[in-house]
Amino acid sequence: MMEKENKSTNDNGRKPSGRDLQSLPTRQYLDQTVNPILLQGLKALAKERPQDPIQYLANYLLKNKSRVEDSNGTEEG
Repeated sequence: MMEKENKSTNDNGRKPSGRDLQSLPTRQYLDQTVNPILLQGLKALAKERPQDPIQYLANYLLKNKSRVEDSNGTEEG
């Protein structure tokens, strides 16, 4: 019987650091970094239906990027 791998933490039970993220497979990297905030942004976009959806989504991602940085332990800049 195979054990399920916990994608949100590494072997030490903590979230991956910036260096750990570099070694993840592409799908897992996106699942841990971009997909959560992107899906939230798309939900807001579908609800609001703005005239300029690309600009709306870009603004949403920029406004909420600290959630992603806080959740994966990385900082930009």
